[in-house]
Amino acid sequence: MTASDVMNIGPREQSKRRVLGLVALTIGVGVAFVLIIYDAPRWMRLIIFFPIWLAGLGLMQARERTCIALAARGTCNLDAGETKLFDDDLIKQLRHKARVINRRSLITAAVITLLALVFPQG
Repeated sequence: MTASDVMNIGPREQSKRRVLGLVALTIGVGVAFVLIIYDAPRWMRLIIFFPIWLAGLGLMQARERTCIALAARGTCNLDAGETKLFDDDLIKQLRHKARVINRRSLITAAVITLLALVFPQG
């Protein structure tokens, strides 16, 4: 099984993370819009980092079918409750995949936050 094939969440859990991602994205974009429109100091735009990072985490976890918290604990939830994993190779692959998801989410949030910082004030 390749690293891209491993998963630790089922469709219902993916849906939860997708909703979290979309809500966080909406909040992040909304806050950025308000800060830019109302001519807030540029440094205040840094607050969008957190919701954009959460949005990335939620959406990427849903797409990759991998929860980073469950991977860290060596468990899975395929919609029947959380269960312990015993395959060390699978746990290792899930943890690697979780690190990639977190790294991509952080980079995405950093880039979007930097773009918001350089956007001209109204």
